[in-house]
Amino acid sequence: MIVSPEFDQSIPNASTTARLGWCHGFEELGIPFYITSITELDKCLPLLHQPVCWLTEADYRYLTTKNMRVLKRFPHIVWVNSWFSKEERYYKLNAIPRLSSPGWVRKRVLESEPSFVFTISPVRSFEFYDQWTNQGLQLYSLPLAWDNTTYPDNPSIDPEFMNVEIAFVGGYWKYKAKQLDRYLKPYAARLTVFGYSRWPYGNYGGLLSILREGSLYRQAKVSPVINEPHVAMMGIDQNERVFKVLGSGGFAVTDVVEGYREWFSEDELIVPKDINQFHDMINLAIDNPEFSSGYRKRGQKAVLERHKYSHRARRVLEILNLKLE
Repeated sequence: MIVSPEFDQSIPNASTTARLGWCHGFEELGIPFYITSITELDKCLPLLHQPVCWLTEADYRYLTTKNMRVLKRFPHIVWVNSWFSKEERYYKLNAIPRLSSPGWVRKRVLESEPSFVFTISPVRSFEFYDQWTNQGLQLYSLPLAWDNTTYPDNPSIDPEFMNVEIAFVGGYWKYKAKQLDRYLKPYAARLTVFGYSRWPYGNYGGLLSILREGSLYRQAKVSPVINEPHVAMMGIDQNERVFKVLGSGGFAVTDVVEGYREWFSEDELIVPKDINQFHDMINLAIDNPEFSSGYRKRGQKAVLERHKYSHRARRVLEILNLKLE
């Protein structure tokens, strides 16, 4: 696992939890992981036995010419951002912050000759990544998943969460607030939120330990899965929350992002057709807990059978034609 100087294992943001989830996924298959800095590749990679390297496009900002030569000697896979024609115009017309990396970063990715590149987005959204394939690279969909090493499938009962109706763990900032306000602000009095910063509404509970997060999802009547605005618009970059909620035995209702249907059936996860249906499902879950019980069981079963990080790790081995010893 190659990380940049920005990586801080003590801060459980999405980037950190996903990386650790991948590490735990390979470990579950009996493959030990090693976390190393992208600035130390020349010192560590030659000492490892047949390493397969995992890194993100953003890490290439810190890749020196010397370490590039070392990286090219070993199989490596890269989590890439979107890259499509006329993207700047698209972002401007739709008021979306620039999601892609500068050209010089992309050039470094291409020069390193990765074994393949991947996105966390569903295959149906590959149009937003077509410039990678146009450059001759293989592109795969490897969505985020459930880290069952960190989040148990039967979390303990936590007295603090006994009366939680609507639960959400995550930050609040201007860009994402466009979606958070549309979906969650109407439930301010019934909403319990945890995160690094206080929200302008809802019952703020402060920071929440990862060790308690699963208990919150299990006990809450409903845990909405809300993405950033471009996710609903483009169908890319779906966050990790849906896998955490379902894996913990919770009940999730997503925002209007049809791409989830590539991973979950209609009886495993509720993906509303519009925001009115979202509100209908939230209110139904609060007023009638029995409504959610079947979704909890089937959703958790889907995650256990298809969406653990060990499933993603096994898929990487299949693509690379590597067999477990």
